[in-house]
Amino acid sequence: MNKLERKKVEIPISTVYRELETHSLKKVFIESAKLIRAEIFETTPADLINALNLIVEGTHANEILSSIQDAPKKLENWLQQHTTKWDPTLGNKNIQTAEQAKFGITYCDQALAESGTVVLLNENNKGRSVSLLPEIHIVLILANTIVPRLQESMRKLHERIKEGKGVPSCINYITGPSNSADIESYLVVGVHGPLRTIYVIIEEEA
Repeated sequence: MNKLERKKVEIPISTVYRELETHSLKKVFIESAKLIRAEIFETTPADLINALNLIVEGTHANEILSSIQDAPKKLENWLQQHTTKWDPTLGNKNIQTAEQAKFGITYCDQALAESGTVVLLNENNKGRSVSLLPEIHIVLILANTIVPRLQESMRKLHERIKEGKGVPSCINYITGPSNSADIESYLVVGVHGPLRTIYVIIEEEA
């Protein structure tokens, strides 16, 4: 008996590619994000702090938990002054802080234009509870990290492994605020996660 031959599976062409004929990846991502009830702020590196101040206005530092690695100096200074930083040495105390926080702030590693999804590689001091337990999740998205869809995201992770960098044990694909319509088809927001998700898209100035 001959061995079964593996057949090549053709992946359907997503509408995202057709939309890219007339729109940028960022534009497609924003339209997808609006469909999943994510709130959108567009800014630049120079104006990022002003945008964050506007979003968290009137909120004390002990109500804002951040989990960001290798932030630019200006952003790092703001995080030190206006947020409580996730500290791996504190163990479960971080989770207690996340449960009480109003805002959780993270950087995303990738964003998917097709679905408005953000990808978080939860490694080292990037605590996953920051995106799950606070009332509002703020996601900082560099515009150049937006890819068309899941296929490209998986390819980038594969390339990372081939380069010997490895991947963390937890990779979160988050598509907007938590919601469920399991009970009698009524949409309920915030069932098992944030009530609101705010995408802050950072576009480098030309």
